[in-house]
Amino acid sequence: MLVFAFDRDWTVDVNPHPRHDAVPLEWVRHLAHETPHAVYAIGNQTLTEEAAIPGVVDVVGRHPDDWDEWLGDKQPDGRYEQFPLRRERLALIADLHPDANGYVVVDDLDLSDVDEWDHYHAWEFVPAVERGQIHPDLPWTDDPVTDGGLPSSAGIMPANASSLSSFLDEYGDALGFEITYMDDGAKRTRLCHDVSMYAVTLERPSVAPALQCTPLAPDSDQFTVPVDAIELLSVVDPPPSLYTGDAETPAEEAIGLRRLASTHPEEVRISSLLSLLDRKDGDLRQDENAVRALRQVATVRPADCTPAIPILQTLLAREDLFAQADVLATLREIGDSDPGAIAPLADELVPYLDSNIIPVQREATRCVATIAAESPDDAVDAVPALATIIEDEGDALPYAVYALSRISREYPEAVKPVAETLGEVILDDSLSDTVRLNATAGLGRIVGEYPSIAVEIVDDVATLLNAENPQLRNNAIALIGDVAIVHTDVVEPYTDEISTLLTVDDTYTRINASGALSRVAEDFPDSVAHVIPTFIELLSDEDPRVRENACWALGYLAAQDATAPLEDRAHGDKNADVRTRASWALDQING
Repeated sequence: MLVFAFDRDWTVDVNPHPRHDAVPLEWVRHLAHETPHAVYAIGNQTLTEEAAIPGVVDVVGRHPDDWDEWLGDKQPDGRYEQFPLRRERLALIADLHPDANGYVVVDDLDLSDVDEWDHYHAWEFVPAVERGQIHPDLPWTDDPVTDGGLPSSAGIMPANASSLSSFLDEYGDALGFEITYMDDGAKRTRLCHDVSMYAVTLERPSVAPALQCTPLAPDSDQFTVPVDAIELLSVVDPPPSLYTGDAETPAEEAIGLRRLASTHPEEVRISSLLSLLDRKDGDLRQDENAVRALRQVATVRPADCTPAIPILQTLLAREDLFAQADVLATLREIGDSDPGAIAPLADELVPYLDSNIIPVQREATRCVATIAAESPDDAVDAVPALATIIEDEGDALPYAVYALSRISREYPEAVKPVAETLGEVILDDSLSDTVRLNATAGLGRIVGEYPSIAVEIVDDVATLLNAENPQLRNNAIALIGDVAIVHTDVVEPYTDEISTLLTVDDTYTRINASGALSRVAEDFPDSVAHVIPTFIELLSDEDPRVRENACWALGYLAAQDATAPLEDRAHGDKNADVRTRASWALDQING
């Protein structure tokens, strides 16, 4: 048995809502007098006479000990001193039926917070009854035309296209929708994977606005429903079994799995997708749907998708596959989790770096960058193609720069031909600091091996010595310091700019700046002599590398004023390299 509680106004059709469906009075009477269910009036008590059902006074009367608490004395006008609140009325009704199978309240007020009671507005209750959601044996339950009947978390009876569009904006990320609409005089209910305003109707005011619907069933085509034919659109969460349950062919199964992957990727069986992709009789569209489903699964379960690598490798060789970007993106997701898993595919990926399809080139470059970070030896053959991407200022430029910076760690000689290109990236202030940092890191490793490479760009790199980003500034001074290993004459003009970096609050900048000036001091001591007081202060720096560089500089400068602090370093410094270099500096000064 169910217990029903009905409001009257804006709920029952004796006083319906001006814009929404109402519960027929005949339904209330039928429930009360021709079924075993219990029915009460909880709002306007006129309904007690209209439907011949018990009201609030009757409910309180069955709690005689609490009469005074809830009603008090009857007044001359026939009213009582007080009346229980709406939620209190529901509690009193529930007390009368402790063994009921369920409690349903239909009211234009939102009573969904009342424990045990399922609340419906009238315009939600009527379609729920017709779908058999309330009780399948009620006489008003329709035979469903297609599907439906899922619990809903939100819904709308659209008054116009604007209200529907606003609703879709709010619930655009819903997992599914259930739509009830009129079609040639028949009421239909369909489960949809996705719905959206039909663009054609928005662009052509003369055409009635409509909703474009993608059905959940994989064997059904898209359809449109005029907005004025929609009775109810609800947000639902379809169970995974519905996505592929009606699939009769592999192609339909692929569609269902793709839709399932977009909403419940954790529910997709990888083996099902691999079976579809491994079929020799599969058509192009089937493979594309399976690949796109696999890509969506890989975003949340990359490790589970590792067995798909051999099939993905085979697909890369197919010229007729339009889902190349999805294949590459899937490999990249797997590689982000396990770079070594995709490293053997590097040779197959390189040709895609030259693709004129932007998403394909971007995903291929991201794959190569992922491989380069873990296994630069597998990515070294991609250097020319990566350089071309940078020169063309392609969409994949950030990933190409990152890949080159990682390859340069092990193979600076392989990236040496790209040094000029990386230099242009460093100086391009339209690029992000991250991209420029990667470029300076890559070029710095090349210059560390081949200092002459950067001689021509020192003037430009020096402009970064005042960069706001401390990492970019640090990388710039490190690069200039590497040039100074061989070409101190090129760096000497920037002594003043570099000296200002000796005392900044960044350890690596102090290390690189002190190292660069100590090299200049060897060949151009007169240019650096004015920095002696600063180098003496650096003998007390917290980082031993800074202290060691200061010893180098003071030794080359034969700085007499530094004798005492150098003796302290030579005998008392905790670092052996500093002690050794301080002793060397004293020999230079006293020699």
